[in-house]
Amino acid sequence: MAQGRATYVMNHTVHPPAIVRDGAPDALGPAVRLSRDADSPAPDRLRSTRAFHLHAENGAPVARVVTTQPLGSRLGGRPAVYEVLDPSGAPLGRITLRRRRAFRPGRRRWTVEPVAGRALRGYEGRLLWWALWWPVGLPVSLVVLVTTLLGEGDGGIRPPRRIIWRDGSHRAHLVFRAVAEEYRLLAPDVDPRLVNSLIALHQSFDRSEGAGAGGWYGE
Repeated sequence: MAQGRATYVMNHTVHPPAIVRDGAPDALGPAVRLSRDADSPAPDRLRSTRAFHLHAENGAPVARVVTTQPLGSRLGGRPAVYEVLDPSGAPLGRITLRRRRAFRPGRRRWTVEPVAGRALRGYEGRLLWWALWWPVGLPVSLVVLVTTLLGEGDGGIRPPRRIIWRDGSHRAHLVFRAVAEEYRLLAPDVDPRLVNSLIALHQSFDRSEGAGAGGWYGE
């Protein structure tokens, strides 16, 4: 399932929500629809449990994402692990979310491990912007949050969110551009089923402003 360079965005105006692709075509078509499993578990305390399907525009099943390990506490640092399966139930790969541990420096990390191929790792935000966020952005965001709660503000300032997924040789494969709320695929050797699954998972945690309070998964 090779594919060329492309841009992906989430479309929250349709039901079920869709990941829309703009660029070189692939076997999945221009859009993939997302739907929670009918028997998906209720969100746990950490809201890390996920179970959903991906479908092509014609309704054909594309992949399924299930939780094999929910997030642990920030003290323990246990990551959330999600398995991506094809329509027959065969594994396509694994996606891992690891949060920054309490009282330790670090960034949230998303890892994609295909059954065949190189693992990709992406860290949330650039170190430079985090270095500016803690002394400047965080206090300003707290002030904006207080004014919002008092009914005098329009919202908070979000922390650094840009992610670049790279392989072991530091080659970039996928980029999340936070300002544009889009994902740019740079390398043609990533399984599109894993790309769409990663985007769906990431958007369920780091929702765009147009997704509503609960994001696409919470709707």
